Amino acid sequence: MTAMIPSSAGRVHVASSGRVEAPVVVLSSGLGGAWFDWDRTVRLLEPLARVIVFDRPGLGLSGPARRGPSLAREVAVLDAVLRGVPRAILVGHSMASMHVEAYARLRPHRVDGVILLDPDAEAPGAGAPFDLSAVVAQGVRAFGSRWLGARFTRRYGHSFRNLLTAVSTLGVTDPAPSDLVELVYRRPGVGRAVLWELASYPGQVATLERLRARRPLPRVPFLVLTAGRKVWPEHRSLAALVPWGRNVPVPGSRHMIQMDRPDAVVMAVREVLRGLPDH
Repeated sequence: MTAMIPSSAGRVHVASSGRVEAPVVVLSSGLGGAWFDWDRTVRLLEPLARVIVFDRPGLGLSGPARRGPSLAREVAVLDAVLRGVPRAILVGHSMASMHVEAYARLRPHRVDGVILLDPDAEAPGAGAPFDLSAVVAQGVRAFGSRWLGARFTRRYGHSFRNLLTAVSTLGVTDPAPSDLVELVYRRPGVGRAVLWELASYPGQVATLERLRARRPLPRVPFLVLTAGRKVWPEHRSLAALVPWGRNVPVPGSRHMIQMDRPDAVVMAVREVLRGLPDH
């Protein structure tokens, strides 16, 4: 089932499937992601849970963003997605790992578990990073015309998405049909939304750092999945934010773990489910 729901940041495209009476799992995409990135993971989770996946404002099939990306905006979007849902397991990929961690700190009573998939490698306590890609995105947004951005996206948006998918996976086929990828990533607003998110990255990191000092994580499972066999010190430090946190390497995957190893995401969700009442 799909729907467009209101939020303070704009209308949000939400897809829900699986067992209605089961625990809820919310899947949150990384930079510029779309709901169909999770298709393989969703199919495996449907027998276990009610699965919700969504597009942030400006991305996927969601409406235009009414305000720029920030940690506060992403918490508000998650509030809208979880309207009517008492508690959920939150799964965040890459940049969205910050969003679900912030939500867990600000809404601890609504979170059953936190799973971070190959989160951005910023060591906790390092402060706002200097990020060259964010600086470039800020410059393009400041000096590039909306017309130029729209023209580039219409012509090359889907090709750029296909290239990023190819380098972020171990050669798996895209879970979405090519015509759907083209439909979504040739939308002019999607290119602008991706630039806006990228430009906001250092600010979101800095906000999360301040939040970590004030709001503890709830005592729920906290798993950090790292793509590949190598364990990054930053990911180990992230898992160590709480004594019960775990860092789990995922061999046979690159950055898009949900495409390469959806089974690893499901195993992490199963671990959280085993600790819930009546499971």
